[in-house]
Amino acid sequence: MMNSFDDFYYFYLVVKHGGFSAASEAENISKSKLSRRIIDLENKFNVSLIQRTTRHFKVTELGQEFYEECCKVIAQVECAENVLLKQKSEPQGLVKISCPPLMMHFQVRKLLNQFLKSHPKVEISLELTSRRVDVLHDDIDIAIRTNFEPTEDSSLIVRDVIRTEHCLVAAPELLQGKQIQHYSELQDYPSVALGIQKHQYIWHLCSVNRDETVDVPYSPRVKSNDLAGVYYAVSDGIGIADLPYLTVQADIEKGKLIHILPEWKSNRGTVQLVYASRKGQRLVVEKLIDTLIDGLRQLGETNSGYCL
Repeated sequence: MMNSFDDFYYFYLVVKHGGFSAASEAENISKSKLSRRIIDLENKFNVSLIQRTTRHFKVTELGQEFYEECCKVIAQVECAENVLLKQKSEPQGLVKISCPPLMMHFQVRKLLNQFLKSHPKVEISLELTSRRVDVLHDDIDIAIRTNFEPTEDSSLIVRDVIRTEHCLVAAPELLQGKQIQHYSELQDYPSVALGIQKHQYIWHLCSVNRDETVDVPYSPRVKSNDLAGVYYAVSDGIGIADLPYLTVQADIEKGKLIHILPEWKSNRGTVQLVYASRKGQRLVVEKLIDTLIDGLRQLGETNSGYCL
């Protein structure tokens, strides 16, 4: 069985990189060697794992299932190796992170770059996306996200870091000098929403000074699967939207955006770090997780857009 491990690893690399040529270039392993070892693996078990021609590369259903198991095996081998690497006092190696673009710009960027400056042997691979990544399948070490729903049961570790306050904003050109006095007037204006597949859109308003909440349904003119799309649409005067206060605070202070109904908070989310539950977690990942949690919580202590 152990004699097959190298073949498992070569297959894992080819599928991970999406083809023989890409894997060969990325891992500095000859294409012919990769092809030969996978053919040997298929012949040994009399199975088809990859369908390939000169122009076509497709993993079979069995191959995909085998790849997912290989991912688990490789992860466990890495964990075993990392037990030994922990003896090194300096964090090092590649960390793969996913994070929404706006969160990276306003909350995470400085923390991440300072970590890189402090640890010169660390490398970072960033996937900037608002998509809810599959940490295991997408090969992500740390996923940073804001969650607005109760945390679902998961085999992953989900760390709640801080809660974010949101507010309703609009560009001055949309309001044209008018002032919205009551939440019932919100429906008189076009709106912009995060999420493109929701059945209904509702602003959950919570009074700042009173124990009062109200739900305001709305029909967005623009829907975006990324918060950046919402931000830019609002900034260009397309509609009213719910955005994190930290994201729009500077624009509000400069008069580029208007804080609508400041006596109401429009939403509350939880910034979370999500990562695989692995024994023998790499030192560099552990250190970066601690840095992000401490940094975000310090930001929460000094900024009214957050609460701990």
